[in-house]
Amino acid sequence: MADINPSAENARAMLTESLGRLRKGSEEYFSLLEKALSLSPLPIADQAKQFCNFMQRNVTATFDLGDKLTQARDVQDALKMQSEFFQDQMRALTDQAKNMGETAMKAVTGAFTPKI
Repeated sequence: MADINPSAENARAMLTESLGRLRKGSEEYFSLLEKALSLSPLPIADQAKQFCNFMQRNVTATFDLGDKLTQARDVQDALKMQSEFFQDQMRALTDQAKNMGETAMKAVTGAFTPKI
């Protein structure tokens, strides 16, 4: 990285610092949200917790991409990282949608099951 000019290094340092602060804020937000959901008497609290976990994984993956992009050597490297991120996110979203669908079906089935 000796051939990168000082202003680019300063920009990378600022981006890395900003990403760190954003990541910390996000972690604190999700921690508070999880605490609030754990205290909720609502019957859908478990589904909300599952959705919250999915959101947290997606946000973390986005921050991880940001960290990687600050280390990109060139535009091709950055595009490759973004392409991999997009593919990973599409797989994750497919899995998450499947899990949420299964959870919803169980909830609906349970609601219509006769109580003896």
